[in-house]
Amino acid sequence: MKKRLLRLCVPLVVATLVAGCGGGDTVDPEPPAPAGPPDVSGTYSLVSLSGAITGGATIGPPIAVGTAMLSQNPASGETATGTMSMSLTVTNPLNGEVTVIEDQGTFTLRTDGSWEFAGQAQQNIGTYTLAGNVLSVIVTEPPAAAATTVWQRQ
Repeated sequence: MKKRLLRLCVPLVVATLVAGCGGGDTVDPEPPAPAGPPDVSGTYSLVSLSGAITGGATIGPPIAVGTAMLSQNPASGETATGTMSMSLTVTNPLNGEVTVIEDQGTFTLRTDGSWEFAGQAQQNIGTYTLAGNVLSVIVTEPPAAAATTVWQRQ
């Protein structure tokens, strides 16, 4: 009797497993949404600056000091936008002449590392990286404003 019951149950169990596992009606899971650019929101202090304004030299405090405040909106796909205000003060070590650069406007970041800034005084295009709390921005356009700034988030 046990053998007969076993012979009846084994095909039933196998049929149940095959029905539960087989078929071409599988549903693929939704792919995860692409991660947007990193959130660069915060207050930053200038670490270094190089470019046309410095004659190509890399300078930092106390010759060049600055702050930047960025407020980023939630990312939309591979793009994020936000507002930025910044102030840079560069003192010429040879003659003491002080140059102040202040601007505010909107920025756009993309996951490919591209950066755009549309300010009241300037507009530029370039690239960015965020490593921990260090934001580096390389401005490539317009050529007269080409510069590299490195900022430390507070």
